[in-house]
Amino acid sequence: MNRCQQADSLPDCTEQTLTSQLQTSLDIQQQLDIFSMYVGRLLSISGIRLNTAFGEHSAAGSSNGAYTYKSLLVLNQQCLAEVHYQSDQAFSPMQQRDLLLLESEWLFALRNALVVARLQQMALKDPLTALGNRRFFDDSFAKAIQLARRRQQPCALLLLDLDNFKQLNDNFGHAMGDELLIVVADCMRDALRQTDSLFRFGGDEFAVILNDDDADSADLVARRLLKAINQHHKCVQYQISASAGLAFLQPLQLAAQFFAAADKALYEAKAAGKANLRQVGRDTPGMAAGTVNFATSLASSPPVSC
Repeated sequence: MNRCQQADSLPDCTEQTLTSQLQTSLDIQQQLDIFSMYVGRLLSISGIRLNTAFGEHSAAGSSNGAYTYKSLLVLNQQCLAEVHYQSDQAFSPMQQRDLLLLESEWLFALRNALVVARLQQMALKDPLTALGNRRFFDDSFAKAIQLARRRQQPCALLLLDLDNFKQLNDNFGHAMGDELLIVVADCMRDALRQTDSLFRFGGDEFAVILNDDDADSADLVARRLLKAINQHHKCVQYQISASAGLAFLQPLQLAAQFFAAADKALYEAKAAGKANLRQVGRDTPGMAAGTVNFATSLASSPPVSC
């Protein structure tokens, strides 16, 4: 498989050494595609997959093969990644040696790319819950609105706040508060699909951005989310519940107005009591704005574990 023919956006792999090519990028995926081109010049491969602490990457044009050869990329006794080669033919000892030589040229560039990926993750992720932080939310929120308007699709914003969280910190300490925040974040991940955008602003404030089909069923998503949190055995034990405000993007509505609508709905939900959901801006028949209280129904429900 000639990777040079499949990646026109990459430099000509016949002009420079692998090391010099890899040094042109700090992006893991781009480095993998460059590395794959050089491997394709030596071996008949059908695909390469790279597993790192930041996820799985597949080289451009990759497909499964009859044989899989696995190799660990190790630098200074630190495992950087695991690479899987797919081929329709078994690799000979000499071919495995050639791969090892190519891999050795990648190690320093890959380490640098992983450092950059870690810094990017730290800049966009909440360190306690690993959800997106406020900076990541602001960028994702603007993009979600633009995408919804361009495709003429619905968009919804769910803001969530924990009830009794201050009392928990006061009575049991911030360590227990942090534990409950991690519990809530895990509940959000378990209750919502991977395509949903989850964020923690700080404190006990969370947000969910929903687009397209998810936005169409946003009220059901919100109910499922609140149920998962409010029924969790840790939340029940420490009398922690969640309330939420849900807003739907309106025509000609600015981002700040959209956020303010969800924030107002959250304020009204908490003002109405604990474990409430308030939604505004939905004009679909039968789904008018209103407040739903979960406390009564949850009182008779057994605690669950996310």
